[in-house]
Amino acid sequence: MNEGNTDILNRMLKLILFFVIVFSLIFCVTFQNVKMYLLHRELDELSKKRSSLQKSLYLKGVELSALQSRDRIRRIALGELGMVPVSYKDIRLIVYE
Repeated sequence: MNEGNTDILNRMLKLILFFVIVFSLIFCVTFQNVKMYLLHRELDELSKKRSSLQKSLYLKGVELSALQSRDRIRRIALGELGMVPVSYKDIRLIVYE
């Protein structure tokens, strides 16, 4: 009878060990899949944010270009600041000795 109990205990321990190993492997695979999913989602969010920032940078460049245009500067100088356009007869050469 003692030998029978020992045999049953050995089989139970092997069965328990088998299930522990199987469930450990399943847990590891599932954990890696979840981690990869979260990293992929974070990568997508960062990619969207990068695209948005690139678009914003492009629009700021277009806005800067429009603000620096000669026509805009001329319009503001003549209209708001009361300046007059320069003609060639107004230009004089001054020589300092």
